[in-house]
Amino acid sequence: MGTLEEVTVARIAEVEDCSKQWCLAWHHSGGILASCGDDKVVRVWKCTSEPPFLECRTKLDSSHSRAIRSVCFSHDGKFLASASFDSTIVIYEKGEDGEFEETNKLEGHESEVKGCAFSSSDEFFATCSRDKSVWFWQLDEEDDFAVSSILQPHTGDVKFVAWHPTEDLLISCSYDFSIRFYKFDGEDWVTHQHIDDAHDGTVWSAAFDGSGRRLVTVGEDRVLQLWTCTATPEEGGVRNGKWQKAARYTVEGTRWPLYSVSWNNVSELIAVGGGDETVRVLRVQGMEGEETIDEMAVYSGHEGDVNCVLWHPKDPTLLASASDDGSIRLLRIQL
Repeated sequence: MGTLEEVTVARIAEVEDCSKQWCLAWHHSGGILASCGDDKVVRVWKCTSEPPFLECRTKLDSSHSRAIRSVCFSHDGKFLASASFDSTIVIYEKGEDGEFEETNKLEGHESEVKGCAFSSSDEFFATCSRDKSVWFWQLDEEDDFAVSSILQPHTGDVKFVAWHPTEDLLISCSYDFSIRFYKFDGEDWVTHQHIDDAHDGTVWSAAFDGSGRRLVTVGEDRVLQLWTCTATPEEGGVRNGKWQKAARYTVEGTRWPLYSVSWNNVSELIAVGGGDETVRVLRVQGMEGEETIDEMAVYSGHEGDVNCVLWHPKDPTLLASASDDGSIRLLRIQL
């Protein structure tokens, strides 16, 4: 067993203030971290190699009227997006001074927006909502976001969306126990595969590995499920492949859901966080078809649900977490 050591704690509010922190997003340089929560504020943090390690440099607090559930950066670092319970998505653009300012507000969802994500090419942007829909937006040459497709494949609240690391392939996770895969067929976005019983309960989050041929999901059933893609290059690769269950890991001794998962593309370690106030680091081991998932390290320092875990994009030993306890923490894995 290894250890997860606490590097720093950035406390947004005390536990009794109930300012839950919902989501984190690393800028792809690794030097900036964005956070959001119940207080309707997006914070942009500078990540440093010396104390205090996290320094809040910007507060974006005038764009949303309700809690902010999700944040994400575009891969080129030009845009920062936030998705809110007020049913809107706000796009912030990085100026010449390095600061982010609101430049666009995307509307159309009929209920709380739960997730947002940029595709690997930054050409497409996806959002999901309590209204059971997944929206695809396309970024044009003038940096405007236009609706490309609206799909409503789920029968319940859509909790999360994630893009494949290299292909225009999207996964959505839902309250209806299912996951859905979407691809662009040359004219429109279509549902490529639906898996109705992905988990025995709400599916909360998903993450691809660096190769894009493996995927993990986590859910209300306390399970981390590994999925593998069977497609060959001759069949068109993962865009046309089918996903199937492989190994699984169940957290024993608790009844609380797993809410977040992140797959480290360098070390291949998997971080999970959940309702038992714990961050776990796991590793998939073994040959394809014979995989096992083993626990490598545990951190129990949070005092509320762990809503988000996210590996640093450059340092494979550094992990960020966000919690109901109003804090953001940086943790370092030692194996």
